[in-house]
Amino acid sequence: MRVMFRLTIWGILLTAIGVWGQIPTPGVTTSTPELNTIVSRMQTAMAGRNHDRAYSVTREYKLTPEDVRKTARVVAQINTVQSGKKDYRITEGSGQAENIIRKVLDHEKEAANDHSASGEIVPENYDFTYKGTAALDGHTCYVLGLQPHHNAKDVLNGKVWVDADNYLIRQVAGAPVKMPSWWIKDVQLTLHYREMEGVWVQDSGQAIAQVRIVGKHTLSSRAVDVRTQTAVASSTPARKHTRRTD
Repeated sequence: MRVMFRLTIWGILLTAIGVWGQIPTPGVTTSTPELNTIVSRMQTAMAGRNHDRAYSVTREYKLTPEDVRKTARVVAQINTVQSGKKDYRITEGSGQAENIIRKVLDHEKEAANDHSASGEIVPENYDFTYKGTAALDGHTCYVLGLQPHHNAKDVLNGKVWVDADNYLIRQVAGAPVKMPSWWIKDVQLTLHYREMEGVWVQDSGQAIAQVRIVGKHTLSSRAVDVRTQTAVASSTPARKHTRRTD
């Protein structure tokens, strides 16, 4: 299974909203590899992680407008089978917040199932620059700047934190090159990754959007449960949709 690292789901989400220190780590060498070596090892590590694994991630989403009393909560189970294809089901939530999260998950599912590489952090999509090292979650990371090759909603101007020990991506942060909607004036994204139950997953994420007229909206997500049993991860049938909304 080819592990796809994507940013496209956040672009789809924001469109919906618009309408509505350096610390050394033991065991890590003090000499810094060349930039091309870091990028090559990152690609290899991300492509090999979760290979031929079936797993299920339960995520909690919170959609918060400027009036935090109106925060809405949605819970979804996202299943990935050994082929890399995904499906999901909403287990908690209703109303407009559920509709927005459903759009996000529909796009995540489609992107995984068609194996498109438009949102991957790879040399075909980005130029990389070396920014130094930084500590993240007690791990030394190489910090690389991201300069996109094309103007699209799926790519960011930002940075990626690459674990200096295993070369897996621990964090991505930045702003989309192209705003997903006229309603969106500014977006700041942060996606965080770590190992849970032996699987490298996105354990949290945040998108802060400045929306014209209605003000700031924040979408946050966190992984509350990860299961690796094949039967659990592949048990949910694909949900069929009869209507699409732009």
